Amino acid sequence: MRIAERLHLVMSGGLGMDLTDPLDCNVYLVGASTGWLLFDAGAGRSVDAALEAMPAEGIDPASITTLFLTHGHADHSAGAARMRERLGLKVIAGAATAAMVASGDEDAISLTAAREAGGYPADYAYRACPVGQIIADGDTQRIGDTRVTAIATPGHSHDHLAFLIEQPGRRVLVAGDALFHGGRVGVQNVYDCSVPEICRSVRRLAGFDYEIFLPGHGPFSLRDGRRHADAAMEHVRRNACPPSI
Repeated sequence: MRIAERLHLVMSGGLGMDLTDPLDCNVYLVGASTGWLLFDAGAGRSVDAALEAMPAEGIDPASITTLFLTHGHADHSAGAARMRERLGLKVIAGAATAAMVASGDEDAISLTAAREAGGYPADYAYRACPVGQIIADGDTQRIGDTRVTAIATPGHSHDHLAFLIEQPGRRVLVAGDALFHGGRVGVQNVYDCSVPEICRSVRRLAGFDYEIFLPGHGPFSLRDGRRHADAAMEHVRRNACPPSI
């Protein structure tokens, strides 16, 4: 689904636009001058369908060069193995995410707990995926006319990164699950979710300028995107914690 010039939503599940498998997060394609950049990979069950739908949107899947992962939770990273297998793209992630994704450690990515809680089917299996490049807080990747900067945003999970994308004429935040529309955040009963770190990450995101706001689930914004971080900060100031989804 084209949402702006050189910007497509290619997967979105039950907490979003119901484009693909219900377990999928929002998966975005951003066009650089040298090819398409993919942000997150969904839960792995609708990768082939998403790729096969792209030509109708004017996208050649073979021109997707790079996959950035925000964190290791299965709804964001389980599709990475199939994407890499189909497209031969480079997978980029933070060190903690890379270790979990490459080993397929279902306990570390909280999949075991999520499956036991009924969030995933009992027969759902995670496919490990090698990560080709590690990126750390503040690191920048220059890809054609596009600059992608990693922003450490732990809290929803200990390994979480957001990505600030800078292109001629626009700045885009891929927020993953660090922040959602309306200033909400994602609090889960898992070992590495931390409300104090969520609040610190909200403060970080409120310190950047961006017009387009692309969260990991739910609606996105194409204008005045930083208002969502500002709304979360207002909750932090009043209540010490933003509302959760």
